Amino acid sequence: MAWKNMQITCWLAFFIIGSFLWSKQLFAAEEEDAKKKTTEKPSIIFKNNIASNGTSFSVEETPGRTRFDFDSLTTLMEQHKTPLAAMAPDWLNVAIEHRTRYDVYDNGFTKSIPGFNDQIHQRTRFLMEIKNIIDPLKFTLELTDIRAPLANFGQDHNPNIADHFDFTQLHLGLHDKNFLGTGYAAKFEVGRFMMDLGESRLVGGHRWGTLSPAFDGLHFMLGNTDQKWSLRVFGSRPVQRETTSLNWNTPESYFSGAYVTNRDLRWANFDGYFFQLNENNSLRQRNLSTTGFRLFAKPTKGSMDYEIESMYQFGDTRDKSLFAHRHHGEIGYSFNTPMPLRAVYLFDFSSGSRDPDKNFDILYAKRRVEYGPTGMFGPFFPSNLFSPVGFRATLVPTPTVRLMLAHRAYWLADKNGAYVGSGLQDPTGRAGSFLGSMLDVSLGWDPQWSYLKRVSFDIGYSHIFKGSYFDKVAQGLSADTNYGYTMATFKF
Repeated sequence: MAWKNMQITCWLAFFIIGSFLWSKQLFAAEEEDAKKKTTEKPSIIFKNNIASNGTSFSVEETPGRTRFDFDSLTTLMEQHKTPLAAMAPDWLNVAIEHRTRYDVYDNGFTKSIPGFNDQIHQRTRFLMEIKNIIDPLKFTLELTDIRAPLANFGQDHNPNIADHFDFTQLHLGLHDKNFLGTGYAAKFEVGRFMMDLGESRLVGGHRWGTLSPAFDGLHFMLGNTDQKWSLRVFGSRPVQRETTSLNWNTPESYFSGAYVTNRDLRWANFDGYFFQLNENNSLRQRNLSTTGFRLFAKPTKGSMDYEIESMYQFGDTRDKSLFAHRHHGEIGYSFNTPMPLRAVYLFDFSSGSRDPDKNFDILYAKRRVEYGPTGMFGPFFPSNLFSPVGFRATLVPTPTVRLMLAHRAYWLADKNGAYVGSGLQDPTGRAGSFLGSMLDVSLGWDPQWSYLKRVSFDIGYSHIFKGSYFDKVAQGLSADTNYGYTMATFKF
């Protein structure tokens, strides 16, 4: 084990040193490209609270979105804000991202990992777009390599943790800036693609954690999600992850839906959607229809904001009929202070049942924002879960530093049901429902000098104050859990 750890340390050192030397030439090219663009408006970092590597530190964010849980690499590449994109010809966009994270926790909270666990997790992405050659066609390719060079309990071979060198995007897109003379932009994609729909509480792509759900099929979008209105329609087969072989779509499984947004309403921003999932007999045999809506006001300094999202699910799993629902609410206030500060009250409810097949199904959702760090940790799933009391505060003391502090209390929605993701359940209900509370603290830093301006650093700590449920449930693990991580992300 010592020799293995030494090898891992050496490889990490070689990677960092190599990246440093290789990036020297790239940064020089980028600076030369920037000098040529003298007609462009200069970037005022402090005023806009936007780091030049593209990570926004404004607390006036879309409700729910947090650092690194939503992909920024595509935007950076298309705006030629990465060194490789700056060097590329007009018909080519290209970018590379590498992320290394070390996680560790003691006193586990699951039946399968009751004690100590640590992991080094790495994700490398190569993203490329070919455009302007055969207008209005655009070709997109993304290769992703996800590994856990240091892992325990066989997690390095778990497809939820590792996915060695695979295609996460491979599609041909038809783009039209004036679709059928309507004045609205449209795009039609065929192939393998990823989606972030709304706040990704049901469907999301690249994330803070280890999963990157992809789909093979058709995807059509009309309008703009940030202005006026938009419509997205898709029909696909979910891609099944394999650790060491190429991924392929799931046979006889289909995922389709429609997502509508409206930003013209005077009293709110509105999202509405419907998703349909049908699986074959070799999987969980889910035949689920999920519909819902989202209302929100965008945060602005010196005013309150809010978000309400309700989801309703019906159908059957393993031939058992179900009706389940999930609700999220938050009320926030952005202080008019020199150092941007935003405080948010959080509420969540997700229905559950004694029968796990009748719990609310989160489909392809992200969880980092509302439920703490995911990846090998991820103690809470929005399924059979009730959290009426939660708070989150975000502070931006400097344009390159962001602090986040959150604390939430959790109960089982149905005390006879499972604590989802842990393997623990008391069908009698005698263990009660109080799971405890979790403190989550994180610090993000984007240095803006020399060769470090393309690197982002993150550290975080979480503490689970375990509730009475862990004292009473069979095989309960009553000792509190401490979790920490360090993470570095490189963008080229």
